[in-house]
Amino acid sequence: MALLEIKELKVGFKTQAGLVHAVDEIDLSLFQGEIVGLAGESGSGKSTLGYSIMRILPRNALVQGSINFDGTELLTLTQSKLEEIRGKRIAMVFQGSMNSLNPLMRVEEQVAEPMILHQQANEKQAVVEARNLLELVGVDKEKGRHYPHELSGGLKQRVAIAMALSTHPALLIADEPTTALDVMTQAQIMRLLGRIRDEFKITILMISHDLALLSETCDRLILMYAGKIAEIGSRDQIVGNPRHPYTQGLLGSIPSVRNIGRASSSIPGDPPDPLNPPAGCRFKPRCSFAKDVCSTFEKGPLYVEDGHYAACVLVGG
Repeated sequence: MALLEIKELKVGFKTQAGLVHAVDEIDLSLFQGEIVGLAGESGSGKSTLGYSIMRILPRNALVQGSINFDGTELLTLTQSKLEEIRGKRIAMVFQGSMNSLNPLMRVEEQVAEPMILHQQANEKQAVVEARNLLELVGVDKEKGRHYPHELSGGLKQRVAIAMALSTHPALLIADEPTTALDVMTQAQIMRLLGRIRDEFKITILMISHDLALLSETCDRLILMYAGKIAEIGSRDQIVGNPRHPYTQGLLGSIPSVRNIGRASSSIPGDPPDPLNPPAGCRFKPRCSFAKDVCSTFEKGPLYVEDGHYAACVLVGG
């Protein structure tokens, strides 16, 4: 049984210019103990999907569909019931969260705060547990008494991860957890998240535009384009046998030492206007394999092989 099951999720934003189609007809399941990578260009709807699960969208958002977490429908929960799940059983490491730490609080106090709020823990006990948690994610206990400005970017990101883990959630959503970090620190953070999954047996949804980074850690990969799922499959299926032209384009644009001296490939054009997305396949204007039938192609991801699906007319024959 899926820990998280999303069905026919649609998210739009009312603006003066019209309705922005951010997420459109998403069906997705996450299972216990897996790391799932959600990739796509900026504006593809990745972060909106994560915020929808947390129900922290702005007031102009229009949401339809179903988000079921461990048997509970999240979209119809009252605010008080939602607070019993959000931050406790579902936690999120936000994009740029390392810069959102309270500059006036010591690091260990910020990690202890969720335990005090959600688990009614004693303050002294919570601080002791926070120190242990900081050490688990690679932050020396002594640095727990430091303020955020005294830590490097990598350490601050580890602190943000420790805060999310402090209530022992079943689902962790990590939105661009390696943004603004150097390559070595990025690798360390990704290895840390993999170790956290193994030790805590939690499910992790990792959101990033960096497909190469996700492919090193994640069990499954999901490619989003213009609010829709383009392709979904295991890491080996996506990297070894990409079937959607968008996935092929993203993989082809990743620099490789095997291609030194050769021009890097790229996807021509720009993503469609979310106010007025094209009919049919939204990738058609940029696709080198586009056909007339693509203009009327409205199906979701089609079966390729077990666990592997792609939303492309070529897959459907």
